[in-house]
Amino acid sequence: MAKKNYDELARNILEQIGGAENVISVTHCITRLRFKLKDESKANTDAIKKIKGVVSVVQAGGQYQVVIGSDVDDAYQALGRLPGVTLEGAVAIREEEDLKKKRPLDVVVDMVSGAFLPTLPAMTAAGLLKALCAMLPMLNLLSTESTTYRILYAMGDAFFYFLPIILGASTAKKFGVNQFLGMVIGGVLVYPDLTAMYSAGEAVTFAGVPVSLISYPQTVLPVLFGCMLLALVDKFWKRIVPKVVANIFVPLLDLLVTIPVTLIVIGPVTDVVGGAIADGITFLMTIAPPVTGFVVGALWSLMIMMGLHFPLVMIELNNLMTTGHMRMLPATFPCTFAHAGAALGVALRTRNKDLKDVGIAAFISGIFGTISEPAIYGVNLKYKRPFLCASIFTGVGGAIIAIAGADCTIQLGGISIYTMPMFVSLLPGGVGILVGVLVGFFGSAIASYLTFSDSLLDK
Repeated sequence: MAKKNYDELARNILEQIGGAENVISVTHCITRLRFKLKDESKANTDAIKKIKGVVSVVQAGGQYQVVIGSDVDDAYQALGRLPGVTLEGAVAIREEEDLKKKRPLDVVVDMVSGAFLPTLPAMTAAGLLKALCAMLPMLNLLSTESTTYRILYAMGDAFFYFLPIILGASTAKKFGVNQFLGMVIGGVLVYPDLTAMYSAGEAVTFAGVPVSLISYPQTVLPVLFGCMLLALVDKFWKRIVPKVVANIFVPLLDLLVTIPVTLIVIGPVTDVVGGAIADGITFLMTIAPPVTGFVVGALWSLMIMMGLHFPLVMIELNNLMTTGHMRMLPATFPCTFAHAGAALGVALRTRNKDLKDVGIAAFISGIFGTISEPAIYGVNLKYKRPFLCASIFTGVGGAIIAIAGADCTIQLGGISIYTMPMFVSLLPGGVGILVGVLVGFFGSAIASYLTFSDSLLDK
């Protein structure tokens, strides 16, 4: 698509969404423009869906999401060139937004997605670097004792080791607090002296209060909730500290309250909760792996549509950082391939040239680009039967993967044709992952081909 067409796409979306004056903020993920609107009723959803270049519209998690596809960044940048629109990256919660009107679940989903979305490109790159560091010695192409290996390992491991600092920045910005204060909270959690005290098993107190030291490098939950507390504390101090000295004393008071509470209360509580969740997932995957795998896989597409997949990803990522395992998330690996297969089935069956082109493009985006939204919104959900086929066979593939005992012990990013060899060779149950993904793809493609009819185009 030419640049001028992205500008036209952005203008049309902004016009139908209620204009710049209706936009609180806008960010984007891999495929969607994510708006926070003052009044969603002002947005003309039907008109937006008809705009050339728009795949679909999703309203979930307190966001108005316009699905664009893999070229979403071009549309995002075009939006930023329009008068009155400010690109914010991670979305900050502003006073204009009435959080009391939002459901608690929407607030949680919005918090998690807003904290994690900005980190996804770096997280994916770091995961692939760690996979590379695992494969090169295994193929005898690089010694683990070489300095080249050690630098490559540092490149991959740095993101995860300092994850509390990275999430501290994105989460603080999400809550409209100075992001450098969030980074300080994350920095304290991974501070070498505290880490050394944890390793030595020393008794630690703060102002006479015992501190349960935990190994915080690579953790997720403590800094997320610590920054949530930071936002509340910051708002409190700003109400009572005179404005003439607020810039000096409010940040100081923020840290004096937030960091001790994070170390004394939030850290230990989230450690217990995270451990309980990890044990629960292990229990489910142990007593009924095929049932658990099928249910998680079959429902994953719906969770993506509703924006509810981010909390599970966060929980599993926390499990990976703290226990070294992600046992439930592998059941979702067939999802993108299943939807790509369903879209391909429709493309092969239909005689409608436009639908055939959309189906082929969605198929390519899915297996090569790890992006399922073009298939979900452009083809499968629109005609229902392909979506049902993809959901069922994602569940079947998920059950196979669970039976194989697949365990994601390293963060590898999205699964695609390119990354499949890494998943198969590096992860426990890798062959089961391959079989589950293939069953998801071919099962969905065949079922979609057999059940789709061009008569559905008129419905």
